[in-house]
Amino acid sequence: MTAAVSVVVAGTALVTGLGGHGEEDRAVVANPPSPPTELAVFLCMSESPRCSGRITPEQTKELEGELRRLPQVERLTFVSQVTAFQDFRKTFAHNERFLDEVKLTDLPPSFRLRTRPGADLVRLNRSLLGMTGIENVVREDIFAPDTFTGADISAFLCQDHTAIPECGAKREISDNGDMMVTEEGKAATKSQRKAIRALIDALPEVESYVFEDQETAYENFRRSYQDNKRLLEATRVRDMPESFQITLKAGADESRVLAKLRRQPGMSQVVFRPCMADYATLSTRFGVIPTDHKACGTAN
Repeated sequence: MTAAVSVVVAGTALVTGLGGHGEEDRAVVANPPSPPTELAVFLCMSESPRCSGRITPEQTKELEGELRRLPQVERLTFVSQVTAFQDFRKTFAHNERFLDEVKLTDLPPSFRLRTRPGADLVRLNRSLLGMTGIENVVREDIFAPDTFTGADISAFLCQDHTAIPECGAKREISDNGDMMVTEEGKAATKSQRKAIRALIDALPEVESYVFEDQETAYENFRRSYQDNKRLLEATRVRDMPESFQITLKAGADESRVLAKLRRQPGMSQVVFRPCMADYATLSTRFGVIPTDHKACGTAN
């Protein structure tokens, strides 16, 4: 298990944390004044770039005092590993894989806090990430309510100038460890789009599907995140990938559909949305996700 600060969804990396390791300004927040916001403050469990080991009970008590003194904090609650694990077992009673893989020791203890109306979330985030014993800070409402509703599978087509290898992009690791794109990928061709549509038409597991162009995708995005002005200002129509939104028949085996779509040229990502919903909940509510990033079909 590993701490998670982002989840790939809808073809775009959406930040789930208010800052990752050393990236305190990666906040996706509404412009101040902001309404009351629920934050999960996950505590250190082991050695990491932000932590020097597992937080001790004494440090937890000291941290609680610091948090209660913050003027932006209206309410504060401590969630122990035992409490988190009990909540986890109830939340994922439908997901046998998670129940088998995730142990009590995988779930970090946390503080859940509610901000006061008008709190500056970026400043609060910097304050929190500067405190000893805090691994990550997550907005629990980072995903719009309808992020994972609707279709069962989202099959995203390649775009021009993408950095995704499945679309022909080439990447290298620089001397300082950064990922560099040496050759950009290309958009799906007309013949590739036609072949993908023909495949979907022929799949017996498919109940129905719709094609979502960039304009439609952008309007759906704006509707879902209408309260997040900062995110909307940073996103354009050209950022939206085109996709096939597929609904499966009841009881259909999604793995066969995912496997066939992933092999198609011109396909960027194929996402099984119910799976992504579980991963998003595990990340934003419980602070961890399994290291297998391909489990939901987010990578080809």
